[in-house]
Amino acid sequence: MTEKTLPTSIETKKKFFTKKRICSMLITLFCLCMAVFMLFPMYMIYINSFKNFFQFIIDPLSLPKPWTLKNYEYAVESFNYFRLLLNNLVFESVSLFFIVLLGAMAGYTIARRPSRFKRIIYIYIVMGITLPTYTALYPQIRLISDLGLTDTYAGVIVLYVAAGMPMSIFLFNGHFGGASSELEDAAKIDGCSYYRQFFSIFFPLSIATCATLVLVQAVSIWNDTTFTPLVISKDSAKWSLMTQLNTAMGRMIGQGTRWERLYAIAALCMLPMIVLFFFVNRFLIQGVAEGAVKG
Repeated sequence: MTEKTLPTSIETKKKFFTKKRICSMLITLFCLCMAVFMLFPMYMIYINSFKNFFQFIIDPLSLPKPWTLKNYEYAVESFNYFRLLLNNLVFESVSLFFIVLLGAMAGYTIARRPSRFKRIIYIYIVMGITLPTYTALYPQIRLISDLGLTDTYAGVIVLYVAAGMPMSIFLFNGHFGGASSELEDAAKIDGCSYYRQFFSIFFPLSIATCATLVLVQAVSIWNDTTFTPLVISKDSAKWSLMTQLNTAMGRMIGQGTRWERLYAIAALCMLPMIVLFFFVNRFLIQGVAEGAVKG
């Protein structure tokens, strides 16, 4: 009986490992296909941005022969790239500063301070995350107009901060809610005030959550094409890069598309976010895990 059972057990293990290997190969193949599918547009953009018009028409998939920077010269000079980049940097830096700071303070207060309305506040925050952006757009624009912030950078920044605060509070509430109470007890014994506990102990420990929030919100602000033209309607020189890119695409497509120029503009628009991603990538997974929802 033992001799019959042993081969059967070996055969079962072989079948199991064979199925496991096949599944692993299929998953790997699927991931490779998805990677090619996602990276192919970037390949098209960057390769064709170095071609002239005739090279692009004849063979858009091959490498440039010769390579040319004329499309990038057009993007810098005619598209006014550096002025628009400066606008984006102002929107990004100021908005992210307030989103991170105010969100961290609110998340810390909700997570660490006892309150009977804690659950209600948390549900309200989650509702703010799930609320579609366009449903709240009209009252927000009306408020910006009543505050006299129309056609100003401040008006756009206020909208970005308001849009990013629910996600910010959500992540920081999860992070600070899972922090050890021993740190807080030790800080109280040492005589630390409430604000010193936050700024000296808890906030420095949330670097991963900060990095995750910065990446998510930076991409969201960078790709926005709605807020700036609605708030700043008189001076398009104050618009963001992506808003001007959309406008340029509509104008150039109507007049005969010069895709190689649009590709150069798009390549320059994507470059800052690619650099930011590689800078904070090591914090991304850790930050999402730390900001998980606590019941």
